[in-house]
Amino acid sequence: MTIHHIYIKTGLAFAICLTLSACKKFVEVSEPIDQISTEVVFQSDSKAASAVRGLYGEMVGSTGFFTSVLGFSGAVQISAGVSADELTLSSSGNQFNEFYTNAISSSNGVNEGSIWGPTYNVIYNTNAVIESLDKSPGVSATGKKQLTAEAKFVRASNYFYLVNLYGDVPMPTTTDYRLNATLPNIPAEQIYSLILEDLKYAKDNLSPAYIGTQRLRANKYAAEALLARVYLYKKDWVNAEALATEVIDGAGKTMYDLEPDLNKTFLTSSKEVILQLQQPGTNLYTWDGYNFISSGIPQYPISDALYNSFEANDQRKTSWIKTNTITTAGVSKNYNFPFKYKLNSGTGTTRTESMVFLRLSEVYLIRSEARAQQSKLTEAIADLDVIRKRAINTAPFPSTDPGTGKDGLLGLIAHERFVELFTEVGHRWLDLKRTGKADEVLSKKPNWRPQAKLYPIPKSDIDKNPFLKQNPGYN
Repeated sequence: MTIHHIYIKTGLAFAICLTLSACKKFVEVSEPIDQISTEVVFQSDSKAASAVRGLYGEMVGSTGFFTSVLGFSGAVQISAGVSADELTLSSSGNQFNEFYTNAISSSNGVNEGSIWGPTYNVIYNTNAVIESLDKSPGVSATGKKQLTAEAKFVRASNYFYLVNLYGDVPMPTTTDYRLNATLPNIPAEQIYSLILEDLKYAKDNLSPAYIGTQRLRANKYAAEALLARVYLYKKDWVNAEALATEVIDGAGKTMYDLEPDLNKTFLTSSKEVILQLQQPGTNLYTWDGYNFISSGIPQYPISDALYNSFEANDQRKTSWIKTNTITTAGVSKNYNFPFKYKLNSGTGTTRTESMVFLRLSEVYLIRSEARAQQSKLTEAIADLDVIRKRAINTAPFPSTDPGTGKDGLLGLIAHERFVELFTEVGHRWLDLKRTGKADEVLSKKPNWRPQAKLYPIPKSDIDKNPFLKQNPGYN
């Protein structure tokens, strides 16, 4: 399926049922239903806002329209987890086995249909929203600014994952399918430029306050938190520290703070949450809970590498990992699995959990790493201690006397990211790649080779677009 075909398919869903949870027509489309209208016009602020809310829903996936492996809390999380060293598989017949063995076929269905395709679907729809807002006289100037900023935040989020999973990829910024169908690979640095441009716009035009009673739509601090992450990936330590500080100190503890009780970290009421993505359906709360929690042998056990990385008395090991002991033919075996989310299904519309996309702990770790890279060791340790004191009630060493060099501290920060951010939107997989540690850490995995650090661009798109080039190692 080419990007062209992906867009036509998703355009139908977008025009008919963008919010996914209640198939209402939020945009007026005059073209036939099997085409994308080039004249989509929002008639009011409320209709435009409904379309924007649908973008968040598309990111996380929905029952009734997609499978349980779609989006950030499905395919991206699981594929990245098994590609790295944080998750394993209990069955070689699992659809993610090629990711686990780092031998992904360019025709892999999950890669094409649950990561590449849906991510470009969301990008297409954000482009449609941005274009439509610009030409819709029924939307107020204030509404246009707010909703365009949210759409650009969503577009930046999706491009961030595309460029980090695939490298150089096409970068459509319009709804012109004729142009989009023949786009070439764009250098990653150019895509990062668009990501930064979108996030800066979002930061400058979003309010610090959340819309609604929960943290389900991006605010100014969500844009700053994602900006801080992007600057960290680009090794812009100064800006990474500055943007992280904007969130930590600018918002203050009245808005964000670490939850003392780790079991409350991923609740919708958590003060640690900066942005959550809410599952539109009512029969489950998060795909994380649905995919990971099991009463028997889990599909995606925690790896020994991760399980053995926790220090003694680390409450994250007991609060965020659960163990099932299964006895077969008189032989008992322990299976450890992620338990950050406590519910694997839901029964009503009052959700107590939603998938956490951004949270305060990551921002502290971003600032700690950015400071360490600038040799601000005392300040970096202070940030690291905030995370460690909550989890272990101890510090790595006295902050007034570091007793270690820059490299040693960066190693501690990397370890802390492993045990703090495991099974959260692919952090471990992306961390190993951006820090140059993937080849060393993953060398013993089946079929590991340096080219495995990038996923293959789907063969169907390569076949239909003569300007699109495959990643090395997949030809």
